[in-house]
Amino acid sequence: MTRFCYLFLFTFAAVFGEVLAESFGVRIMLLAPVVFYAAYVFGSASGTAVAFFGGCVLDFCLGATNPWTAFFLLLIVAFAIIWLHQTEADSLSLLIVPGAILPFLAQFPPAVIQGGFRWESILDAGADAVIAAILSALLFPVAIMVLDWIGAGLSLELFADTRERLRSRQRRN
Repeated sequence: MTRFCYLFLFTFAAVFGEVLAESFGVRIMLLAPVVFYAAYVFGSASGTAVAFFGGCVLDFCLGATNPWTAFFLLLIVAFAIIWLHQTEADSLSLLIVPGAILPFLAQFPPAVIQGGFRWESILDAGADAVIAAILSALLFPVAIMVLDWIGAGLSLELFADTRERLRSRQRRN
């Protein structure tokens, strides 16, 4: 129950923050790191739930004509599971890589689709994704540390311990 409340609270805060920022004309990515964290730490079912419901609510609040956000957030769930199973480094500094990839999975494709696949919209979405990738690469490790810090206070599973839990589960099998 604590996990559900934790995920609901951070999903709500991320959606609210994105809607609030969008009302000021600033496009930021807050829900994608929460989806990555939920899928990495709590499993693909939790990540899928956060991606689907958070994406649908975000599209509804922003008045999107085509609700593509939930679909592209599901790509982040798949990426988080691949990152968990394939990457051997347990360093927080290595989180710069998924931080840089998240905007290309979560923001770039919906922006191109909503722009109508014109060259101007592709270039504009690409420029926005590059800027978002740079900012996300710098801030993603900090976001993971904050989510882990709050999760530790609630005695939840932690990002730092996920790989060890996976290894011990594989040893048992």
